[in-house]
Amino acid sequence: MAKIVFTLLWAGVVVAVNRVLDDITWAQYLAIFVLGGMYAFTVNKVPGIRGKSAQEGPEA
Repeated sequence: MAKIVFTLLWAGVVVAVNRVLDDITWAQYLAIFVLGGMYAFTVNKVPGIRGKSAQEGPEA
């Protein structure tokens, strides 16, 4: 649940930054790239379901 809330809040940040940089196309691309990278590294730090990891595969 925490990851869903974090993702929705992060989407709001991305939309806000995109609106602020509306007339500067290159800055929009750069900001989206940087924010996407920050999201990818940060989302794994947000606690999820206990006992399960997104990187664990099916148990054989």
